Amino acid sequence: MRRIDPGRPLFYAIVTLLGAVLVGGAVVPASFADAALARATQGRVRLAQAEGTLWNGSARLVLAEGRSPPGDGASAFPPAGDALVAGVAIPGRVDWSIRPLSLLVGQLDAQLRFDGVAKPVRVHGAWGEVRIDAGAVELPSVELGRLGSPWNTVRPSGALRLSWENLVLRRSGVDGRAQIELRGASSAMTPVRPLGSYRVDVVGSGSRAELSIATIDGPLRLQGKGSFDANRGLRFVAEASAEARERDRLQSFLGLIGPREGERTIIRIGA
Repeated sequence: MRRIDPGRPLFYAIVTLLGAVLVGGAVVPASFADAALARATQGRVRLAQAEGTLWNGSARLVLAEGRSPPGDGASAFPPAGDALVAGVAIPGRVDWSIRPLSLLVGQLDAQLRFDGVAKPVRVHGAWGEVRIDAGAVELPSVELGRLGSPWNTVRPSGALRLSWENLVLRRSGVDGRAQIELRGASSAMTPVRPLGSYRVDVVGSGSRAELSIATIDGPLRLQGKGSFDANRGLRFVAEASAEARERDRLQSFLGLIGPREGERTIIRIGA
């Protein structure tokens, strides 16, 4: 009687599973990545004009006005894989590659490449904890008014730089630090150009993130702080004032962005 090697069926099963994963990923369109990203970010980050496959794809990154999905179905967010959605489209494209073999052991290992950024960003970890290695992205010009309220009131624009330290994404939230710099900011609602340059620091700890804004330079001075909570959303309070040399020309703009308290204007978002 011929002896059957007990390890052979397991070997064939693994090979079959591996083949299914590789073939499946090769035919799944890149637009499926947009659906997953939209679900994970509550619609705030989208992948538009996607090309390629789930394993190796390319798309335009769009920062959209986030909203809660009406349900758990796949149609909770409008499709963006083959079209643009309303929001700020990051110049250039982002390419991604995912190592399918890592998924077989419950791990994620992927690389993101942005146009104009020499070093790719690595995204890795398990399903319960994903790590994003430190990186930075510079955008020469963005129109933030496309993000919706409250940005569409003053329609700001400028050069944007986003940098971050090692970020850890868990089901309970995000841990890590990020910094956003808006340089040479201007607004369609005032002739004063530029209004200034500003820095926003974000420190995430679980389901809560602390935010602060400070002025780097410019006639419009901004200073404030707030927080973002997964349940309550964004709550932010800032003070705005004008330097003496541009105080007269900025009076109407200051009245537009918030109520006046003496020489200060108070800006409240969700508070």
